[in-house]
Amino acid sequence: MADKLLNPTMPQAVADRQPVGDDMSLRDILRSMKKDPDGHGINALGYDGVLRTFDNERNVLDAVGLNPTQIREYYDGLEMPERFLTADGRNISRWDMFHPDAENIPKKFTEEDKARMQAYNEELERRGVTCCIPGKLADNSESKS
Repeated sequence: MADKLLNPTMPQAVADRQPVGDDMSLRDILRSMKKDPDGHGINALGYDGVLRTFDNERNVLDAVGLNPTQIREYYDGLEMPERFLTADGRNISRWDMFHPDAENIPKKFTEEDKARMQAYNEELERRGVTCCIPGKLADNSESKS
């Protein structure tokens, strides 16, 4: 309750959020996060270790500070950028979670970017590729190979 009084600009849904435990899986965290109702939003892990959901205009809809284990889980199967090796989103203030530095806000895609991604995805689909992470299946279960 005190948090709501100290920050009246914080959306009610965020103020009422249950705390994220260190033992929660990344999948559960992502499922619990507020998303863009229009379906045009994205989620991104900032260099500060905070996982955020953004609407199409890059307004922060929700934010969760991840611990180092959860950050590694985010990059499971991919090379993790060196800056994330020491990141710990649990140390970030609520204010900074919802008002990130520019480097922690994903760029908005231009029409050219969107066309390039669409062409790339269509090429992958044409070749029958359903997942781009080695060792993972499209439904996120482990491969049996």
